[in-house]
Amino acid sequence: MARNKMFSLVLLTATVYAGLTATAFVGATDVVPAQLNCNAVQLLAVIKPDERIEVPARGFSLLPPQGERWCYRRLTSFGVNFSKIPPFAGPLEKPPSLEEIVATRMFSSIALSLQGLIREGTDIQNPAELKTFVDGLIRENLFFQVVGGLSSPNHRFSILESNVTAENLPGEVCVRFNARAKERGNRQAPALVFVLNLPDNRVCRHPGLSETELVWIGFVERYLASEQPRSDALKREYEPFVQSLQFMTPHASTR
Repeated sequence: MARNKMFSLVLLTATVYAGLTATAFVGATDVVPAQLNCNAVQLLAVIKPDERIEVPARGFSLLPPQGERWCYRRLTSFGVNFSKIPPFAGPLEKPPSLEEIVATRMFSSIALSLQGLIREGTDIQNPAELKTFVDGLIRENLFFQVVGGLSSPNHRFSILESNVTAENLPGEVCVRFNARAKERGNRQAPALVFVLNLPDNRVCRHPGLSETELVWIGFVERYLASEQPRSDALKREYEPFVQSLQFMTPHASTR
């Protein structure tokens, strides 16, 4: 699949959190319900957090994030995205505005094959080469663009900090990275400035494929630039997810 086509697909489907609550509120004229649920935003609920979810076409599996209010959807055959439903208090006297909805702090987790998003001919043999490559992807804003949602000509990111560390694990070629960027020009709330925080994310090379297949698994927090990160409070929920990545033989018929 061409990069542009795949990139559009991921932007459309991966970023549930950017407008997570809009479905439940748009057009509402009565009292807003006190609690949203996965069904209200057309997602599947994580019911069995100890049951692995497979992405057979790309040859990997994972455990969902642990904890309450996690929902998910599959990203065609390329991965899976999880979103944590915010605990809205209520009932409210009137529906919040779209800007108020988008301004809500959101948490998301993603496990995604980067096939189709990165340039062809990539040949990574060891963690040091992968570290250099992922450094470049961060500078190109690829991870931020994927989780940033629907783009527009004014949608832009500026990196605040990033750090990539090679993981020296037997039989694995993986790196871990932390990165933060400011997001401006969000089409749903163009007057707001956000921060995208990606703590303890990982990128690993699939060990069983002749072609280079990279899988990104990580946690994303988005909040207003005037606020502070809260990702540490959810570390017990997302860390087991990030560590759970396992590889298997891809199903050729679904690739």
